[in-house]
Amino acid sequence: MNALTLVSLLLQAVPLHAKVYEKNILVWDVSPDAQITGNEIRYNDPDCRAGMRCTSIEVCDAPGTVPTLSDDKKRFACCLEGQHLLGSPETAFDCCADGHDLAGSPQAGYHCCPTGYTYDGRLCKPVPTCKNGKVLVNGQCVCPEGTVEAADGTCQTRQPTGHCESGLETGKCYTFTAENGNRLGLRNDGVYYAAPDSMVQRYGKFQLCRDEKCTPGQPINPSDKTYIKDLYGDVATGANTGQWLNNAQNGAHIGRTPTFANAGQFVLSKWPCGKYCLGGFTAGVGPACPAEIPAMTFYSQDPQMCTPFDLTEVPCDIRADSNNCIWKNGDQCCNKVDCTWKH
Repeated sequence: MNALTLVSLLLQAVPLHAKVYEKNILVWDVSPDAQITGNEIRYNDPDCRAGMRCTSIEVCDAPGTVPTLSDDKKRFACCLEGQHLLGSPETAFDCCADGHDLAGSPQAGYHCCPTGYTYDGRLCKPVPTCKNGKVLVNGQCVCPEGTVEAADGTCQTRQPTGHCESGLETGKCYTFTAENGNRLGLRNDGVYYAAPDSMVQRYGKFQLCRDEKCTPGQPINPSDKTYIKDLYGDVATGANTGQWLNNAQNGAHIGRTPTFANAGQFVLSKWPCGKYCLGGFTAGVGPACPAEIPAMTFYSQDPQMCTPFDLTEVPCDIRADSNNCIWKNGDQCCNKVDCTWKH
């Protein structure tokens, strides 16, 4: 044996049977009741054959080394005074000084490096600090599995091939602007029209929901049953806020209701040029009657009918600091597709 091996002095001449690990340094399995006195360790061999006395004493004969237990007291090696036995059977074992960890990988090998450093097979290098949701893999900051790096450097959820999002989300609020340039809102007759704001007509601030609690953060897709809550109240007084657009159909004008069971079941389908078409989950939505500014109704016999609107996200709570985050990269209205007919 060389100076790094152990000289076994076994009581009663019992041979050593403990498992030995040899990667980086020699390490022995010991029993949890192992005791160290000076440069000797007394323990029960965990691999001892039944019926044998297997209390052993090991002596570290390399100059300056002493028996050193791992933190879990399941293994020991001969380390220099003040060093710690670090590692695992799956990686390697080594005697490391204070302020050091055993760093590395199966490809690069393992070495004692200062805490917060990694080992590349030749040198200890500082571990990079990863930002924007990235994680460290083989010394590189990369996006976690299932995400991709966006143009701004952040990690975004990878969308299945062919999947596109509407850009609408539950819990968020929007205004609906009709093709006549007017915003949809409540008139003092309790019915919704796309008409100019006045003392009797006020635009609606509509919150999109997929359940009665309006659980936030869910995407709004054309296949989703969507409920619409008007966060504004009565035109004159502001009373009766937060009511649902109702399920009036076949000529009856869509108004509002405080009862969720009577709420209209809508769908919003994305159209070109930033528009969305407002339809019904089982019925269509269209003009209720021939009028200069018609109301809307559900058409049970025409499920594909829908009414186009421009939707603009607006703050649900005008006093929330999070409103600052609605406008990303300057003006939200820039970079839209220009659908103006060009001669």
